[in-house]
Amino acid sequence: MGKGAAKFGYKSGTLPEVRQIFKNPIKPIVRPKNPNTGYADGIQHPKGTSREQPLPTVKTVEELISKTVQEPKQIPDLTKLNEIQKEKVTKSTLRREYYRTILKKEESKLNKKEESQQKKDLKSVNEKKSQNAESIELTLPTIESYLQGPIMRQRTPEETEILKAKREVNRLNTELIGKTNRATNLLELYYASEKFIINEKELEEAISVAFSSKHFNLPDPENRTVQHTSKFVDSLFNTIKGEPDLNQIHEKITGKADSFRQEVEKLAKEQHAKNIDQELRG
Repeated sequence: MGKGAAKFGYKSGTLPEVRQIFKNPIKPIVRPKNPNTGYADGIQHPKGTSREQPLPTVKTVEELISKTVQEPKQIPDLTKLNEIQKEKVTKSTLRREYYRTILKKEESKLNKKEESQQKKDLKSVNEKKSQNAESIELTLPTIESYLQGPIMRQRTPEETEILKAKREVNRLNTELIGKTNRATNLLELYYASEKFIINEKELEEAISVAFSSKHFNLPDPENRTVQHTSKFVDSLFNTIKGEPDLNQIHEKITGKADSFRQEVEKLAKEQHAKNIDQELRG
């Protein structure tokens, strides 16, 4: 082993370079034009040459197989051949099949490599675009940018339609809340109108009650408890001082309350019948 074997991993000798299977490209090559190379306009190129570098000839896999691995014109009968001839025919058949397989595998390998390279290039381009966009967003505006166009970005037609729809929804929601509050206030006023004084007799009774000795008694704590209890019941059952609210009135008018009550009664009867049946069986 020589002195310079360390840089080769202590291997005696070096392996030869891997020979490429395809000496010519199997697909057409697109060579982008470089403006910094070639002959300038008005300058003649030497005789016997071309102004542009010629592209290599393309040889597809099918052409290579048809020209290199040709099938024999006459397929010999192996039963009539001796052992040496049989071996030659078998080896030639194996060589042709092996060559076809290798060419197909190499073609698929190159296609996969090309696809992966395209994905990498596309990914790098997208990353550069995103970096440029971020750098533009993080850059402070200048006076020239203000003078070139509007300060704020104009909305797209889709964004304008979405904004109009949101405003319409907010307007309708606000209008609905206002109408609901007004209807609730009117309903509370209707329930409170039962205690309104509408004639002279009720006025005299109210005056006598107001100036009676009971009116000047100390406040009863039980009365406060009753008031708090009534508020709790109203919040629990969605009522107004024990009276039905808007939703209950709407359900009563539309008939939903009656249908719901009928369904509940039907289910209760069915459950009661099942319980009786189970008791009789038990």
